[in-house]
Amino acid sequence: VPNNNSTKADLSRGVTAADGTTKAKIERAALALFTQRGVDGVSIKEVAAQAGISDGAMYRYYPSKYKLAHDLMMEIHVRLTDLVRDIAASEQSIRAKISELVREYCALADDDWLLFAYHLLHLHHFPELFAPRANGTKLDSPVTACAEIIDAAIESGEIPAGNRELLASMTLGVVIQAAQSKAYQRLAGPLRSYAPDFERAIAAVLQVSD
Repeated sequence: VPNNNSTKADLSRGVTAADGTTKAKIERAALALFTQRGVDGVSIKEVAAQAGISDGAMYRYYPSKYKLAHDLMMEIHVRLTDLVRDIAASEQSIRAKISELVREYCALADDDWLLFAYHLLHLHHFPELFAPRANGTKLDSPVTACAEIIDAAIESGEIPAGNRELLASMTLGVVIQAAQSKAYQRLAGPLRSYAPDFERAIAAVLQVSD
């Protein structure tokens, strides 16, 4: 069972909703249940019970379990994408970008581990986040934004040329794979405690010049 690291103080913390509201309680209850048992293994009735509201009240906020699960996933997915996109747009060396990427990713994860773990463990449940849309484009993602960091570093000669998509996946994978181990209680403590190791590993993957 994944380690949710939830506390009583988190029970009314919102994701898309204001803290302390009924919608926030629904979101937090759903995150706890979805992360522990998966989206398919939880009913909308169970989410309502966990949030301490009636089934009827639940439907006033969310018409379906999938809508609730999708909104939660989109919120954290966009937060992570914006985080990487901001770093990609900054005027920094690749080493500085690696350091900021690791620091900010870990900070987001440690600030709301339950939400981060939900994204980590259930992203595969939402293939529409990766499938081409009607106009042929794809939804922006942390990997797409990270690939731009790789492109800029290759262009500036800071790292050797390589497969941008592979390198972007490997860069984020250093942090994500460790986070997955934390979710399954193989690593202890906040993710930020491993940041120096992440930075060294990513620099090695990208062959950052000294």
